[in-house]
Amino acid sequence: MLPRLTHRQIEAFRAVMETGKVTAAATALGTTQPSVSKLIADLERAAGFEMFERHGRQVVPTPEARALFEEVERAFVGMAEISRVIEDIRDFRTGSLLIAGMPALALKFLPDVIAEFIAEEPGITVSLRTRSSQAVLRHLSSQQFDLGFAALDSDHPAVQRKALFTGPMLAVLPPAHELAEKTVLEPSDFHQRPFVALGAEIGTRSETDAFLLEGKARPRIVAEAQLSASICELVAAGAGVSMVEPVTATYFGAADRIVVRPLKPAQPFRYDLLLPATRQPSRVAGRFLRLVEARFEALFDLAQ
Repeated sequence: MLPRLTHRQIEAFRAVMETGKVTAAATALGTTQPSVSKLIADLERAAGFEMFERHGRQVVPTPEARALFEEVERAFVGMAEISRVIEDIRDFRTGSLLIAGMPALALKFLPDVIAEFIAEEPGITVSLRTRSSQAVLRHLSSQQFDLGFAALDSDHPAVQRKALFTGPMLAVLPPAHELAEKTVLEPSDFHQRPFVALGAEIGTRSETDAFLLEGKARPRIVAEAQLSASICELVAAGAGVSMVEPVTATYFGAADRIVVRPLKPAQPFRYDLLLPATRQPSRVAGRFLRLVEARFEALFDLAQ
């Protein structure tokens, strides 16, 4: 049960939200800065989550504080209703999550995570936009998305980019292909074989080209595709062999659509987490990310 709130606590919260400073809020309320700080601390303690991040004299509202402030502004709906909103935010009974993801994750991996998440937190609405990695970066730079998932070699000043997971690219073969007899594939194994390549405009294409060049292998490119899933579909249909990022390869391999083999030398592929630079992830986003991390671990445990 949420401890009893006081009107003075809500007044202090509203004043700090409106002025952006504890000292200015104290002036507006005709009290002292320590008194306002104590009222906010008492409110945070009662709510069970932080309302503000402190940066010197400046205070930055957390996503939870912004959600509460919307109700307080409509409000003055009464202390009982404000208490209910706090409990809903704290207990994940209300909220939303806006996600942008690269196709390699947004076609299967992220939907699986989202399904698990909304089963646990049915009060949260999740929106998923499937975009190229560069488009994901642009979406996150707008500060309107909560989370982004991409594979990038570039940064943006308005976006935090963090390594989420790194795994080796994998060779993908049609079922019953003769190369499936080998446990590890090298560049020479692809020489003169029908090959489904990534589109020339895709960043990973240069890495696969370098892998083949290292072994002086020249496969016969019979088709190109932009998405790993499209490449795997072509491989499953017998068009040729290829190599793709590990998430898509593992999903197709687990479904027995294709044969998957490691490469030597290994070709690391990194999936990035993108966050808006001007605000911290909400508690809802943090819970979702824990499921993402667990899903990565489970997926690659299955592949081993």
